[in-house]
Amino acid sequence: MRNLLIAAAVCCGLLLSVVASPTASQKRSQPALTCKKNVLAALKPKPEFSYECDEQLQPWDEKILKLPARQAAIKSLTSDLETSFADAAWWTADAVDLSVCDFTHEAGTLTAEQQSSFRNDEYLFWMFGNDPIRLVMIADPCYQTEFGGSNGFLLYHNAGRVVVSQVLDGYFSRADNSIMLSVAKLGTEDIVEIATGSGGLNPSLTNYYFAIDPRTKHAAPKNLFKGEHGPTNEISSSMLFGYGRGEPEPLQIVRGTTLSLSFSVYVEDDKGKIDDNGRKFMRKILRWNGKSYQ
Repeated sequence: MRNLLIAAAVCCGLLLSVVASPTASQKRSQPALTCKKNVLAALKPKPEFSYECDEQLQPWDEKILKLPARQAAIKSLTSDLETSFADAAWWTADAVDLSVCDFTHEAGTLTAEQQSSFRNDEYLFWMFGNDPIRLVMIADPCYQTEFGGSNGFLLYHNAGRVVVSQVLDGYFSRADNSIMLSVAKLGTEDIVEIATGSGGLNPSLTNYYFAIDPRTKHAAPKNLFKGEHGPTNEISSSMLFGYGRGEPEPLQIVRGTTLSLSFSVYVEDDKGKIDDNGRKFMRKILRWNGKSYQ
């Protein structure tokens, strides 16, 4: 899937998507998208996040993130999510099926035009994952509004209860559908990977990692990497346009349901040996030592 996502980004200026742009052979084999009646019945309206914007602050000012009104609204929204999304039918339905129904709001097979729009990023996905872990992205009314400013909440479904943790605060990107969610096991821990992309002329990839606390069921940062200021749950890499010429894809950390033993990171450097359409890069390989990547 990720190969297709990156290929779509190069061709279309988009970085990541739940549904990749299909090739001609894939179009022939892809089943028609349908909004099923039971899924439509389970669909929840997209939550709204509302607080009063400070007119003295520009939309890109990070001071917005600390506004007391915003903090209070996040607390209220978190509580609402825990009650509004506890319905078992919503968790049973596949997230992509829910997105199809959210796109059409009526049961039935999508028209050819609707299917093309859905598969080519004219629908902005906001639900990711399946039972028991889902990510819900909710637009921010005041912060980075020109670049899809939003906030990510991880929902964990356990014993009929939903526990909500905010995992992305004021996220934004120049790319539409720039989020992808994966889940892996590390021993008995559930490790959640949130993969994001910047878009733009010099795109980059950034992944965030969280573990589900077995006691509280909240998501907490999982510090898998060595950062400049100590252990961190965040890892970034430049994105190459020349995939397919022998260079491995970056940040291939979750493979199936396990963590990879090693992965690649690319750093733009004038002395780099990798030439990617005139840009020079260095490749670094990080390896798992049993506790973290070094």
